[in-house]
Amino acid sequence: MAEIIEIGVPIEEIAQREARVKATRAFQAPDRVPVWPAINTRFWLPKIDVPHRLYFGDPEIMLRSQILGYKWIFEHVDTDQFAFLGSWGCGWTDFQNASESGSLGCEVVFPADDLPWVSGKGWLREERDLRRLEKIDIIDSGINARQVAYRHAMRAVAEEYPVRFKGGPVFYPGENAALTLQSCGPFTIAADLMGEVELLTAIRDKPELVSELLDILAGKILTWLDYCWKEMGIPNRDYGMADDLASSVSPQSFWEVILPSLQRIRRAFGWFSFHMCGKADHLLQILVDELQINEFNGFGYQTSLESVARIMGGRVVLQGNVNPMRIAFGSTGEVEAETKLVIDRLGKYRGLILMDGANIPPEAPLANINAMMVAAKMYGAYP
Repeated sequence: MAEIIEIGVPIEEIAQREARVKATRAFQAPDRVPVWPAINTRFWLPKIDVPHRLYFGDPEIMLRSQILGYKWIFEHVDTDQFAFLGSWGCGWTDFQNASESGSLGCEVVFPADDLPWVSGKGWLREERDLRRLEKIDIIDSGINARQVAYRHAMRAVAEEYPVRFKGGPVFYPGENAALTLQSCGPFTIAADLMGEVELLTAIRDKPELVSELLDILAGKILTWLDYCWKEMGIPNRDYGMADDLASSVSPQSFWEVILPSLQRIRRAFGWFSFHMCGKADHLLQILVDELQINEFNGFGYQTSLESVARIMGGRVVLQGNVNPMRIAFGSTGEVEAETKLVIDRLGKYRGLILMDGANIPPEAPLANINAMMVAAKMYGAYP
């Protein structure tokens, strides 16, 4: 039998974290506000000394690195994170934000020492290109085809990587390795296909073309998700997605051109978590009333806490929004003060999970990340 990879956190602590987060998502009052920093692959890969080119280039290295990376997180970061890997406690086929566009005709670049990214050489310009897009098989093309192959490879070596929390049962993160189930959003994908400037110009000059493009992309997203749910055997119950670039448009353009594609996706699910970087004050009411989101996940630090409190407080689970630049380059005292501000403005509505807003830079000192928990314990207790 392979040597068990021990995670130095008691299983009882993991259960307490899970209960704390679940109570928060139900607008109940646990002992304190939970903390869940968004620590991505680019942060923890250097901690385990694995080059990006090796991680993204080999499915077994990817799985092993995920296990060791999350072991580092659990043993060093003060967090209420309780799921080991991915949303379902398993390893995952990690191609970051490139998987959807990289399966729809866009070139993906794999740097030696950074995350994969879409080259920016958009190919879609006019209506005839929409017909080409319609014909692309999002399951068996590009990065998604690689994801499927990586999933099979991870499952084949799953028994070689047993994992256990302290005092808990052994489990195998590769046993049902997850495909990428979260979307970058139709409008953000459309920018990869067209180019950002071209898309933002087209939303003004060719709104009908953009609307049709977004509807096609919504269909592609749902096709991929349906395949993933069936392949993994997980009930289609809840979902989390983003659409960062959509924060750049006016409420009218969002309402008329972008919202219908998001609503089409939203109707397919029960619980719906939505992420949007950048300043989103002007869209908050639409997200609540028209998109009917249940959770605003890792929303941008530029979004005003006053707007979020007034429009979403008590109605939407809020995950945010401590400035990641402050976490990376400020002092621990500054991080604690900003975290306290988030608690003061949003904690009274319950449903608050403290998070950066969003994605902690690799330069961030561990003490600054953990300062969020210091503040949560000092100021985030519920009466």
